[in-house]
Amino acid sequence: MSFEGRRALVTGGAGGIGLATGRILRDGGASLALLDREVDALRVAADPLGALAVVADVREEAQVRDAVDLATNELGGQIDLLVNAAGIYRIAPMLDMDVSEWDEVLGINLRGSWLIAREVAQGLIAAGVPGSIVNISSTAGLVADGEEPAAHYSASKAGVIALTRQMAVEWGRHGIRANAVCPGVIDTPMLRLMDHPDVGRRYLDDFVPLRRLGMPEEVGALIAFLASDEASYITGVAVPIDGGATSI
Repeated sequence: MSFEGRRALVTGGAGGIGLATGRILRDGGASLALLDREVDALRVAADPLGALAVVADVREEAQVRDAVDLATNELGGQIDLLVNAAGIYRIAPMLDMDVSEWDEVLGINLRGSWLIAREVAQGLIAAGVPGSIVNISSTAGLVADGEEPAAHYSASKAGVIALTRQMAVEWGRHGIRANAVCPGVIDTPMLRLMDHPDVGRRYLDDFVPLRRLGMPEEVGALIAFLASDEASYITGVAVPIDGGATSI
């Protein structure tokens, strides 16, 4: 897959799936901006890639607008490839959850995805340029979890799927494609299941047909495909990448 001439912005780019995807896009020739709110981690991630480091909180409209403007100016043109990988994971039973916890998760995972995508799409439409958006959802947006209850996370990720479909419908006539990926258990710092190795091993053996964790690079490869010209007639889909877990 070639991304020569593309200008990519990856949120949550300081680590995990965001950083892995950024590497793939950069290796494919894209001009790359990584966005994150973790300043030190972002610089460590961006410098080896020669990527632009953009510090912003995706919940804040003014910061999002400034971030997209900065990336557009520094990369020399309109951002035409957006990966919304910024996200947080929290565990809390619904009866114990307070409003601040709900707002934090929905704010970053869902509001942030909308704010960034809206800003990028406005620029693409104004410039008359086609583009591609890939949002990171989760299998938690498709199925419930009794072991690690996280209603706020699940709701946010289900919302990302619905948001993605609406983006595809509203913006398709402008040549903007929008798709989502739904990772299962992926070997990233956000993964909590493997904090308890015996429990994690049993989960993989019982509920993941491939019986292993996924790797960020595997998710990144799917994201890159959906963002590429090879997927030019794919829009509005949510693709699980979970080792077969949602098939059980």
